Amino acid sequence: MIGPADDLLIHQTSEPVRYVATSDRRFYDRHFLTGHCRDGNLFFLLGMGAYPNLGVIDAFASAATPEVQHTTRGGRELTFDRLDTTNVGPFSLEVIEGLRHLRFRTGQGGHAVEVDLEWHAAAAPIDEPPLFSRMLGRVMDQGTRMIQTGVWNGSITVEGQHYEVTPDRWWGARDRSWGVRSMGMEREPKGIAQAHQLGKERPPLWIWSPMQFENRTVHFSLSEHADGRREVETVRQASSIERGGELVELGEPDHDLKFDPETRELLDGSRVSFRDVDGTRCTVALTPLHRAYLRAGTGYGGPDPWRHGAYRGQDWADSVSFDITDPQITAKIGPSHVLCRMEASTGEVGYGTFETQVFGAFPRYGFS
Repeated sequence: MIGPADDLLIHQTSEPVRYVATSDRRFYDRHFLTGHCRDGNLFFLLGMGAYPNLGVIDAFASAATPEVQHTTRGGRELTFDRLDTTNVGPFSLEVIEGLRHLRFRTGQGGHAVEVDLEWHAAAAPIDEPPLFSRMLGRVMDQGTRMIQTGVWNGSITVEGQHYEVTPDRWWGARDRSWGVRSMGMEREPKGIAQAHQLGKERPPLWIWSPMQFENRTVHFSLSEHADGRREVETVRQASSIERGGELVELGEPDHDLKFDPETRELLDGSRVSFRDVDGTRCTVALTPLHRAYLRAGTGYGGPDPWRHGAYRGQDWADSVSFDITDPQITAKIGPSHVLCRMEASTGEVGYGTFETQVFGAFPRYGFS
């Protein structure tokens, strides 16, 4: 069906814009944003995603205080107008200037989390290497993702507690991605994958971290098997927009992490390192300040039944809450996004999300 977007010179296939190039039900197109006060009192996650082959668009706003993580989410039918992707129930996401300025809002409807926030880019976007994996003949993951850091202004209210957000104290990052991905989607039949125990060779260690400093952002991404083999190892730098936004490939990522032996949560004393622009080794010491959990009702999985792309009716919205002081609960809603103070051996001090997860055996850190 032809829609208003078809008047724009943006087609990628011979089909109308409403039809994507694959019939894979897992095709998605998503904004994901994080924000935090640098004193660590509040940490929030925001998201909006469209699932054209499921006919659904949904969104969420999740905010973690030191004790509780509250999540408000909602969804609706995706219409044939692909320009109609800025409003979902109480949520709206406006791209005011591409790669520079976004606004994310919720209506004032007594929701657990209500926001009126603007994000301004601090550094140039960093594109990750193209994502592609195939198992048993089927494409499992295929997509594009870019990372960009920035600052926030506006306000956020969490269960009646109001926070004024100013760019001098509130930083954050965004993840813009699209393609085919299984994480967070509704379950589907496993087919022959069940007999082959598909996924048993998944790397048990995962690190993803946009490290935001005053004059540059360093994106550190790594996945590693127990024997040291790596499927992903990427370190890229974007200078601040004021300094031209130059992108530079760094390299040789390594890690020396500390984990709680019971919960596997990241602890103080952890470090990562990489080869810096001048060829010297840069080490970044991590001091955890706060945590928000990716599966706390945000659609990425966990104990809450809602998943991205699930149809629950037209313009539905609700809220859920999780006690993040209870390790029995947090064990089910990880991985955690750990807000860290980041002190580099260069003398730079920054802040950012350090997402890490260790599951199964990983002898290097004492896990069997």
